[in-house]
Amino acid sequence: MSRISERARWRAAVLSLAGALALLSAQAQACSVYGKGWGSKWDNPVWPDSAVVTWSYMTPGVGLGPQTPVAWSGTNTLGSGGADDLRVIIDNAHGAGAFDAAVQRALDTWEGAANIQFVQVADQGGDFGTATVPDIRIGAFSFGAGDPAGAAGFGPPGDDINFPDALAGDIAFNDDNHFNIDPGNEGDPLQTGPGGLYLNDIEGLVLHEVGHTLGIGHSKVVDSVLCGYLSPNFDGQACRYDLVNRVLEPDDLNALRNIYGPPPPPDGDISFDCTVDAADAQLVNRLLLGLFVPNAAQLARADVAPLVGGVPVPDGQIRLDDLMTIMKKGIRAISF
Repeated sequence: MSRISERARWRAAVLSLAGALALLSAQAQACSVYGKGWGSKWDNPVWPDSAVVTWSYMTPGVGLGPQTPVAWSGTNTLGSGGADDLRVIIDNAHGAGAFDAAVQRALDTWEGAANIQFVQVADQGGDFGTATVPDIRIGAFSFGAGDPAGAAGFGPPGDDINFPDALAGDIAFNDDNHFNIDPGNEGDPLQTGPGGLYLNDIEGLVLHEVGHTLGIGHSKVVDSVLCGYLSPNFDGQACRYDLVNRVLEPDDLNALRNIYGPPPPPDGDISFDCTVDAADAQLVNRLLLGLFVPNAAQLARADVAPLVGGVPVPDGQIRLDDLMTIMKKGIRAISF
């Protein structure tokens, strides 16, 4: 095929599908990740790659470092043994070891879903947001009057190897709030407490916050574990925080596996937002024009042609057929 006819075919294909892609993109719902193929993960910053993530409960009584939100106050009450110790409150209500077991179940859920391993280690002390070892530290502080949040988790450093970040990975419970280990099944309404407000389920809450510490942002998918505030256009009010939510949805799994593997099959999601739409087609178009240099993970995702029996068989090259396949997937003309 001549150079002119190839470019003409390319232009015609792009024009014929562009309108449909634009309409679809406005409706797409997908996960959010802090990095885009590199960084914002533990260990090797290149995606997807495995990680060993160390974690601890913060030493009781440690304070707050200078990076923490200004409204927060007090010292870490988790593990203090006092009346405001969340572990004591939960264990008194549900039996000895119940709090730690709920946290461990949340970690096990993430670990079982991708190529990551959590290793509990002794805490080295230091205020919240001031220690880089271990990776994840869990404590409890006051978030301030009127703050409805049950907890907060901070994402991993941009480059864990060369530029560790002391705040990265830290998780704080809001010890002004109310918590429980809900007896319900997945999707059941959470039990309520003072004022008729739902009680934060420890396992589901930790599952959400650990997702942030692994590099996953909020999602628009209302039943996903990571559903939450993204912008004024999606402020999180549609999220089902009032239900038992301890099972990772495909949206959560896609985000996690983007970062830590095992690498998903070539699927056309070059922009790493867990959907195939106009953004991906535009990136491949720019790649073919020589205006975009992809990383290795993006190349692997873009190599979707040829299709054999409806399944991508990567040929090591990114060509017009790959762009056409991604555009067709974007308008739901094909699926794989």
